[in-house]
Amino acid sequence: MKTHEVSKILVALAKALQQAPNVNLEQLTFNQPLPSQRKKPNPSDIPMALSALVALSQFDKAQWRAVIEEYKFPIEVRNTESTRDIVGKILRHLEQDSEARRKLKQAVQRTKSDINPELMTALNFLLK
Repeated sequence: MKTHEVSKILVALAKALQQAPNVNLEQLTFNQPLPSQRKKPNPSDIPMALSALVALSQFDKAQWRAVIEEYKFPIEVRNTESTRDIVGKILRHLEQDSEARRKLKQAVQRTKSDINPELMTALNFLLK
């Protein structure tokens, strides 16, 4: 192996670490599948998933902020951000944090939430 090969690997590692949650090295885990190992979505699920995404777009910033606050997602929301930006941040967080996905799936089954049940159902569908 040559030095330029090592440098490319280190750059790729640095990018991967920057995209992952900021944790102590002792807590670092690699339990997410590599992009090539992720299962491919079933094409028959695409219309349902698109319908859920369209439904998610109907909720306003206040409702999305309630989701962030209730589940203590480490997401900063600025007043200038659009609803689409906020939804994108939430979806990225859920993609990267399996524990957050698990908590959200469990929350859909609860009935005592201040969050719109339709919003929770749509999020739950997308997490399947």
